[in-house]
This record gives sequence, C-alpha cells and structure tokens, in this order.
Amino acid sequence: MKRFNDFRLGLFARLMLGFLVVIVAGGMIAIWLTRQATATEFTIYTTTSSRHQAESLVPVLADFYTAQGSWVGVEDLLVTDTHMMGSMIRHGQGGNMLGMWAMMGNRLLLMDGNGRVLADTENEMVGQQLATALLRDNGVPITSAGQRVGTLLMTSGVQSAAQNEHFLQHVNRAIFLSLLAAGGLALIFGGLIVWRVIRPLRQLTTAAQGITAGDLAQRVDISPGDELGDLALAFNQMTERLARAETLRRQMTADIAHELRTPLSVIQGNIEALQDGVFPLTIAALDPILDKTGLLSRLVEDLRQITLAETGQLLLDRQPTDLRALAIQSREAFQSAAVARSITLKMDTPPHLPLIKADRQRVQQVLMNLLSNALRYTPDGGTITIRLAVADEQVQVTVQDQGPGIPSEALPNIFERFYRVEQGRTRATDGSGSGLGLAVARSIVETHGGQIGVESIPGQGSTFWFTLP
Repeated sequence: MKRFNDFRLGLFARLMLGFLVVIVAGGMIAIWLTRQATATEFTIYTTTSSRHQAESLVPVLADFYTAQGSWVGVEDLLVTDTHMMGSMIRHGQGGNMLGMWAMMGNRLLLMDGNGRVLADTENEMVGQQLATALLRDNGVPITSAGQRVGTLLMTSGVQSAAQNEHFLQHVNRAIFLSLLAAGGLALIFGGLIVWRVIRPLRQLTTAAQGITAGDLAQRVDISPGDELGDLALAFNQMTERLARAETLRRQMTADIAHELRTPLSVIQGNIEALQDGVFPLTIAALDPILDKTGLLSRLVEDLRQITLAETGQLLLDRQPTDLRALAIQSREAFQSAAVARSITLKMDTPPHLPLIKADRQRVQQVLMNLLSNALRYTPDGGTITIRLAVADEQVQVTVQDQGPGIPSEALPNIFERFYRVEQGRTRATDGSGSGLGLAVARSIVETHGGQIGVESIPGQGSTFWFTLP
C-alpha cells in the first residue's frame, strides 16, 4: 500500500510540475512577445508623432526660404526658441506648438536638397551628410515654388527616450503581474482538476488490488458523465461478471462432483458386491454398472461439447438439411415411449419448408433433447406439439408440452449447466440424463448463429424454441 501511495503522490507532483513548467514557459514567451510588440508599436507611434510635429513646422520653414531665397540664418531660427516662436506666431502657426516640442525634448535637423545638415537644434551635426534612406523614411520634404529645397527631420530627445523606457517598464511590470496572477489561478484550478483525475484512479487501483487478493465484491463509486465514469461503470460490470463466473465455477465444480458421485457409488457398490459374492456374477448383475458408465460417458461428452462451443472450437459439418424431415425422424424415435404413456406427439409444419445449412446430427441432438424433456414432464395422456415456421429469414422450431411448467424465477437459469428447478432431485436417480442437455443445446444453436429460449407459465406447460438462419 505504501508503494501505491508513493506512486500516487509522485504522479500528482509530476502533473503539477508539468503545469508549472507550462505556465512559466508560456509566461516568459508571452512577456517577450508582448514586450517586442509594445516596443515596436510604441516606436512607430513616437516616430509618427515626430513626423506629424515636423509636418506642422514645415510651412514656417518654407515661408522662411521663400522670404530669404536661401537658408542663410535658418540656424538662428531653429536654435533660438523666441525667434521661431515669433515667426510661427507671425505666420499663424501658433507658438504653443514649439513650446510643446521643446518641452518634450525633441531634436530638429534641417538638410538641404542633397541631404547635408544645415541646422541642428543640438548644434552637433551641422555640415554632415545623412543617409538617403533615413531621409526618405523619416524626413519631411520642404518645398518652395514647387521645388524641393530641403528636408526637416525630427527625432526624440534624451528625455523622450527615458520616458519611453519608463513606459515600457510599466507595461512589462503589468504584464508580469497579470501572468503571475493568471499562472497562480491556473495552478490552483489545475491542481483541482488533477486531483479529480487522481482520486478515481486511486479508487480503481485500490479496487483492482482487492480483486487481485480475491475479493470480487469490490466496486467503485464514481459519478458518471465522463470517461472516468465510463471506466468505473465498465470496471463494475467486469467485477460483477467475474463474481458471477466465479460463482458458476464453484457451483459447476460442486455439481460435477455431485453428478459423478452417485453413479460412481453405484458402480463401486455393485463391483464390491460381486467381489464379496453377495451378487452372482451374471450378465444381469452387470447391467447397473453398464448403465452408470453410460451416464458417466454422456456427462463427459456433454462437458466436452460445451467447452468446445465456448472456446469456438466446436466443428460443424454444415450441409443442406430438411428440418421437417429431421423433426419427423426425432418424433418417431420417441413414438414408442409416448404410446406407452398415451402421450400424443403432434406435428404442425408448413407443407414447403426451405432447406437450412446446418450440422444435421447436432441439430437433431437439440431436437431429441427438447423432446426428451417434454416427454419426461408431460403427464400420461397429454400432448406434445412440434411446430416449424419461417419468419424473418429464419426457421423456428417450437416444442410445447403440457407439463407442470417452470417458475418465472427459474427461467433465466434454465440453460445453465446442472441447473435444477427442483433442487432435491438428482439426475442419477430419476434417470433424467447428465444434466447438461439444455446447456449443450444452447451451445449448438448459438454456434449455428441462432437463438434458443423458453416460455412457461406454472401449471400450463412449457414452450421451448430455437431459431436457425
């Protein structure tokens, strides 16, 4: 039991560890992807914002170029805030825009038509040549009289970059806390789900160990509705069948011992009487011994046939067979015994009955068994009726007697091995055969692909039937 508990805890721990690994890995990937996407989108946003701000300043610079005819003195306009603000006010652009631009720490670069820096608000890159791709992607062209006379480029300053980084840190922190909370909840609910799976498995394992120890009364109580519920239902059905099979096995062993004991006792008693001289050694004295050995032979043969049928090894010699002729032959075999007891054997068959493909001898064995039982329980002067009919591409054979009938509680077990409706009777003493006739009949019919059954009302006789395709 300790080993099982260790395994259960180990399985729970491994599943929870797996959940944790998935949560951590997923969280790290989510943080990285979110950070990259946020940084990219924020860069695009700031670049676009800077471009829009630059576009708002382009008319001022274009007017300056138109008025001056060149860019001479433009550095004073860009570097000196008061001059540029005054110019923007004179041209109706509004000085507040420059104040906002200066407050955000942005940087302005003015290039001529060839990309050479003419003015820099930081006064660091004047005279340098910038890359054409940079100007094409981020620069805003300045035109005068329909011609491009320069390019204005606005970039974020140090203060703006620090603000951007601060913003990204806040975003990352929020993402991390959100994933931490979501991961904790996922771990808790995952643990509950894992425990919901582990607990039924623990019950099943405990029950299986009980069955291994020989306790076939083990059952599990698991709510249906999912795969574990279906597994529990199948497990309970399996244990019920195992318990029933074990009961039948024990009962069959006891029945076989009982069936063998009486004839063997008769044989042993007669032989000892012959040896002691109690009975003279005559042919008549050997008759009881021969009768009981015949009973033992039938018992062994019936057991062999049932075993072959249940293991799928009962061989059938299927040939086209006239079932009507077979029924007539079976009736004639019991005619003399029926006449001796004034019992009428009636036949009710259609004039034309299709042939069936079956093992003639084994089907006749089934008929003989049913007729023998009917004759045994039908009172003197009664009637036994044999009916043949065709329905749903099957031939049905019915043997109806006028015996005492079978109690309803006995009907489900009537085809079991050695089953007796009257438990006090023994077959060895009443001459009723091996006690396996109906079980053998069922095996033969089912091997042919047919069905066999019985209908009975106490006091009104019994009707045994079987069908063959």
